[in-house]
Amino acid sequence: MRAIPPSRSILVFWEDLTFLEAALLADEETRELAPPVTSVVDVFMPALQRDLDTRRSRIQSSARASVGDALIDQGIRGLFSATLHLVGQNRKQAAFTTLFSTHIGEVVRHALGRQVEIARDLVAKLSLSHYPEEFRVVQTAALQPLVARGAAVLEERRQAELARTAGRIDVQAWKEEANAVRLSIYASLLALAAQTGRGKPWAEVFFQQKSTRATDNTDDEPAGGDENPADA
Repeated sequence: MRAIPPSRSILVFWEDLTFLEAALLADEETRELAPPVTSVVDVFMPALQRDLDTRRSRIQSSARASVGDALIDQGIRGLFSATLHLVGQNRKQAAFTTLFSTHIGEVVRHALGRQVEIARDLVAKLSLSHYPEEFRVVQTAALQPLVARGAAVLEERRQAELARTAGRIDVQAWKEEANAVRLSIYASLLALAAQTGRGKPWAEVFFQQKSTRATDNTDDEPAGGDENPADA
């Protein structure tokens, strides 16, 4: 009987422990070995819930970042159009080239973090003497809220990633404890088997075989990924 690889789904661990607990309780001779398994099973739901909560927070922050990025792009494009109108479509004027030295597609192609920096830079440049006061006020008022919102979303995403990391550590710790209990129970069963003239196959009856696991196809997320909602 081997330890379950820590890369496997948390549900695989839970199912294995549930089987082991029930098997131990089903035999009067092994019933007293069950409490440590029950203790680990009892804290499964809090571990799973935190895993799901941190996954949800990360997904939500990613969604808000996607929308925030699109809104900043829209704001920068609005400034681009307004500046073109200001210079009478003359893209060689300093009032235009100061803000947009490259094609607008190049300006808005970045992810949210870089877009926030670009929008901040544009707001700062609007204070230059190239721009009439009314133009400056209108365009600054349009961009600044988007910059603030984008910065807030970036911080929210950072916090969500930190929480997700902590959640994964908790789940891994639970898996390690599950394996430690399983191996301890197995050692006890082997000792009992030796005392009563039974062999290793008897001890292995108490552990679910891979071919019977209902959740065995719920492989854990690959390195660098985080796709399966109940894996960690």
